[in-house]
Amino acid sequence: MDTSDNANPQIPAAASELLAKIDSRQAKIAVVGLGYVGLPLAGALEQAGYSVLGFDVDDSKVTMLDAGTSYLKHLGDDLVVRLAGSELFEATSNPSRLAEADAILLCVPTPLGQHNEPDLSFVTGSTRLVAQSLRNGQLIILESTTYPGTTREEV
Repeated sequence: MDTSDNANPQIPAAASELLAKIDSRQAKIAVVGLGYVGLPLAGALEQAGYSVLGFDVDDSKVTMLDAGTSYLKHLGDDLVVRLAGSELFEATSNPSRLAEADAILLCVPTPLGQHNEPDLSFVTGSTRLVAQSLRNGQLIILESTTYPGTTREEV
């Protein structure tokens, strides 16, 4: 997408600036939840040339990532070793760091409850966490598996 000029007056300036950052790989992307969805997504973003801030509330995951040790055995060690050695990736458990990100992708679990409905406690909890560091111009994306309408109704 060409965002070199803001010829479309319907696109707010902040959105136009974000699109330009994304196009030029200057956007900093935060991935919240470094599990079996978030960690590979962080790896794909890093490999595509984006600066990635991986966030997880579990300090042991951050420690293992920093050491290049995988805690998700089915992914193997290559991804984690690459991320640990990359200047484009940093793992943290400090939620105030999310303010640095231009885009925040929520990749938290949505386990099924006893009636096969998604448990949204991780979604709502991470939403409240992200809300503490929101700033104008950030893009927030819910990647977690859930029902249509969750973003509008819950997030």
